[in-house]
Amino acid sequence: MEISDQTVQKIERFAENRQIAERESAREPLSDTALHAYTRRLDATLKGLQEQVKRQENDLIKLRELNSVELPESGTDTWARVSQARRAKKAYDSVLKSEHELPATDSVLPSLLALEETARLIKDNKSSVQLTAEQLSADRDRLRVEDANLRDSQAIASGLRERIQFIRNAQSRKSDQTPSQVAREQVIQQKKQNKDLDRTSARLKVGLDEFIDDTLAPMLAAEDLGGPTVGDALEVSDATLKAGYTAHGKPKKQKQPVEEENGSQQRIDQFMQRSGDDTSRNKREAAAKEFHQLLDDLLEANTSYINLKRDSASSRFLVRAKVAQFHPRDARRLRLIDFGRSLGT
Repeated sequence: MEISDQTVQKIERFAENRQIAERESAREPLSDTALHAYTRRLDATLKGLQEQVKRQENDLIKLRELNSVELPESGTDTWARVSQARRAKKAYDSVLKSEHELPATDSVLPSLLALEETARLIKDNKSSVQLTAEQLSADRDRLRVEDANLRDSQAIASGLRERIQFIRNAQSRKSDQTPSQVAREQVIQQKKQNKDLDRTSARLKVGLDEFIDDTLAPMLAAEDLGGPTVGDALEVSDATLKAGYTAHGKPKKQKQPVEEENGSQQRIDQFMQRSGDDTSRNKREAAAKEFHQLLDDLLEANTSYINLKRDSASSRFLVRAKVAQFHPRDARRLRLIDFGRSLGT
């Protein structure tokens, strides 16, 4: 939608005049007399418009009642046609010279028309702004997607170029080497990969041992004592292991110390407390030791079954974690799941 500069200037002048009028109205509010006079002007303008519409309707009715004048056909007298054209010209001249029925100078109709046109333009501009904002948002989203695709494409292209260059260098190097040199290079590369795997395995083993000793062992000990299953209670304290669990798997209430006790009784309680702490620590350490031993046995046996000494929380946890599986006919036998075979199939 294109708006001429003249229309924009008129709107700006109207807005400035409106602001000036609003400031004057705020500074000097209109009295009841002024408001009444303004209302009378509106009524007079409306009445004048209604009368003008009525007059134009009457003129239209009169024109419809008149017989239409038909121009002479091409075969008639030339002077008759000229006379008809002169009468038509005279009628048009009289219409052009007639006074236009425009609103009076004190009429509010121009202001109302300007206000209506301004409101329409503002509404159209708001719609255009909203559509432009939506389109801009969609374009920005599309630009982000295209940028991400471009970065991915560039990364893939760079990786492919590096891989192609590496293969070319390897082929050119192998073409210049003897078979013994190629074999020696392969052996060196394989040893390097083995060392990297050993270092990674050692680092993972240290992390696994820390996880078992610090986090998993208390939960295994709690399950062996009849407490919650491993994973249901993420934090199990030594005090909870010392107190034990009920038949329903709930932690037993810990005994509250008596405020007033003699010296011998305090020494006995301190000794029993140290003994209880050692017991809870031993339970946690025993659970960690049992899990380490079970895991080592499974790793040594590879995919073969091992015989379990008892049904423990450690074996059940490995089965729930999809790391190991029981024998289909004997739950006292356990083995690691062969992930390589499942991936190969």
